[in-house]
Parts: sequence; structure tokens; C-alpha cells
Amino acid sequence: MLGYTNIPASLCEYALVNQKINQLKLYIYLKLNCSGEIRYDEKSYSKWAKELEVSSKTIKNSLSWLKNNKWVTVNSKKDTLRIISYKKLANKLCLKFKSGYLFEPTHYKYFKAMCCGVVITFYMNKKRYFNRQSGNIKGFAISKNCKRNKGFFPMPNNYLAKCIGVSLATAYRYKTEAEQRNFIDTKSQTTYILNKDNKKIASDNYYAYVFANKIEGNPNTIRKTKKYLKQVEADLIRSYIVLKKKNVGF
Repeated sequence: MLGYTNIPASLCEYALVNQKINQLKLYIYLKLNCSGEIRYDEKSYSKWAKELEVSSKTIKNSLSWLKNNKWVTVNSKKDTLRIISYKKLANKLCLKFKSGYLFEPTHYKYFKAMCCGVVITFYMNKKRYFNRQSGNIKGFAISKNCKRNKGFFPMPNNYLAKCIGVSLATAYRYKTEAEQRNFIDTKSQTTYILNKDNKKIASDNYYAYVFANKIEGNPNTIRKTKKYLKQVEADLIRSYIVLKKKNVGF
């Protein structure tokens, strides 16, 4: 059995968006347990199911999908499965595998949460890179909150949703799942709303600001404290996932 594999971030995204997490998990398991080809029979289903912590039915359905989509091919004479390479899979899916996560076969139980964390980290790194390139560091956790927010970076849910083509609610679920399994930390961020004289706006102006947001078609991000109004900003995220270069694809 191999000690680890560099799972491409784009492949994790593909599995999440297309709801093929179990299929990807089985593909990775098979890849880690052979050098390209693995023998199997009826007993294999229960063994794989136990190690992946899913049902035998899930294994059978997932393997059937992998065969039909040619992520694995069958040698009926030898009763073996041949697992195609990342390079061939990238070409098949028309994806570029630019970076990936070094996955050790101990995370199968939280495989989906790991994929969520990988995808979030990939797009957070991308956003951080472009912000630095453009010199746009507005919104980055600096100034007096710098020490408290060390290692965190602002990552709006709507940015993630747009990047991977899912709903806002789905993007939020991905973030929640990754956080629950300790692949990322999140921290809410609010700031006081200031007037043109740089003074805090009193809470009794709440409904006027909510109405103004509604007229302009903006979501209600205004929150009322005992004395002043605050605005909810993008959550701050700190990832514990480190992505490695891969550079595979069409």
C-alpha cells in the first residue's frame, strides 16, 4: 500500500460539484492499494466497504460508475481492475491539476470534509495571490486587528459559490463541513458603520439602513447593537491544508 497520494484540488472540486465523493474515495483507495492494477472478487466489496466506512452497496454502485466512466478498466481474464493515472483522468475530464493535497489513507471517514477544505483552500490561495498582484489588500486582516486575526484571510461565501458554480447555501455547507472536521477555522467579522465624519452610526437608524439596502438590491448585512450599527463582513478563514504543485492536465 502506498503511503500517500497527491489528490488534485480540481478533482476534489469535480467530485463535490457532481456529487461523486464516494466514487472519488473508492478511486483513491484503489490507487493507494496497488501499483496500477488490483485483483478483486465478491469478497473485495465487503473488505473495501469496511475500510472506507460505507456500505457494500455503496462500493458496488461506486465501482460500477468508475467502470462506466472508465476511471478504472476491467481485465476479465485476470479478474483485475486497472486504475487509470491522474494524467489520463485530467485529459478525460478536461481539467488541469495544478495543485493537490498530500492525502494519507487515514482520512477516509472525513473524506468529503477534506475535499471541502481542499477546494476552499485552493480558491482562498488564488484570491490571496490576485489581491497581492493587484496591490489590493483592502479587507485583509491588518491594523489593530492584525495580531488577533493572524493567519486568517477574508473569504466571502458568494465568492466561493461563484468560483465553483454552486448556490450560496451549498458553498456555506462546504465551509461548515470543512470547519466541523478541523480542516479550516472560520471567524465572523463585523465593523462599525461610520458616517462621513468618521463617527459611529446610532442603532436607532437600523431600519433606515435596512430599507436603503433593500432599495439598492443589496442583502441585509446590518446588525444592531445596544448603541451602534455594525456591518457583517466576509468571514475570515484559516486553513490547515497545505497544497502542493502538481501540474497535470490538458
